[in-house]
Amino acid sequence: MEMRPDTLAMGKRFRPMTSAATWNSVNAETYDTDFGFWIVSGRIERFTGPSDKVENQTPLNISTDTVYHTNTTNMPITLSNPFHAQDRLTLTLSAAALLVSTLILPAAYRDYKIFKSYGPGGVPNNAVGWVLVRALFQPFGREMVSTDQYVKRIAAAEGHGKGNEGFLSLTKEQFREERPVVGPHVVPQRQITQLPDEAVMEKFRTAFTAFGHRNHHLTKFQKSNLERHADGLFVADHIPVSGIAETMKREIAHIHSGNDHSVHMVLAPADCIKVIVAGWGQRHAFSGTRAMTFLSLGTRPDIPAEYVLIYAPRTEAEIETVMQIVSASVQFTTGREDVR
Repeated sequence: MEMRPDTLAMGKRFRPMTSAATWNSVNAETYDTDFGFWIVSGRIERFTGPSDKVENQTPLNISTDTVYHTNTTNMPITLSNPFHAQDRLTLTLSAAALLVSTLILPAAYRDYKIFKSYGPGGVPNNAVGWVLVRALFQPFGREMVSTDQYVKRIAAAEGHGKGNEGFLSLTKEQFREERPVVGPHVVPQRQITQLPDEAVMEKFRTAFTAFGHRNHHLTKFQKSNLERHADGLFVADHIPVSGIAETMKREIAHIHSGNDHSVHMVLAPADCIKVIVAGWGQRHAFSGTRAMTFLSLGTRPDIPAEYVLIYAPRTEAEIETVMQIVSASVQFTTGREDVR
């Protein structure tokens, strides 16, 4: 029998049928919009090839604008491609992958190149070390240039740093014009701008070594506890130590000779204020925390708040300034002022 459009309910738009064909039963959720449809006992039938009449099947003429279904169900027939949801998911994942590849990966690679540029340090200078620092170490880092905590430590008479006086005296002419940029990683701590040339680096290493030997009554050289790649200056074995020097396991200072030639050292609280104000240094990101001991599983000492980074000298005059700061470090850690 012929079915009139007014006895049908309106459904979903689709493209017109194409050619004469046989009708095979299909689920309404798996239709192909290039084919036509029949109504068969309340089901949608797909037109797939030429055929004679099919018993109990009523042909339905479907316009190019509207699909109809019988009133027997009173439910709209949803004609949707099952691959649409999957295609949307694939498109979303592809877009996310494109975002990662165009934005995140290049930024990560640039960050890794900066990490590699530091050279040898307290962590492996490779991809494993980089991942460890970024994923595990970075959250423990703290602010590095305020001086409030040193004022508090002086007031509490912590350590033996001669109170507000300290051991260091810097003139205005010795102040740095601006601070260098220090790398974004908490370890290893290195400056990445205002680097000295090779000639200045060599003169600085020579001056540092000569200072240690000249003060053999107070100091000695041995492998750094923290950097492990270079020798550090230590309090001599016969000098009794306590407080911060004991915490540092007698280590006074070490040069980062593998790259920038900055220096880590321990200073009296008052001297920490002086070098920060003069633009000559900053704290380590772990200074004043137990992060180093925790992250190294007890193999490396805690870093006190007085553990600071002194920027690399760029001229012979700046070498003299840095060696003056090293001398103040020796006086603080040994408790002696007979430094040569």
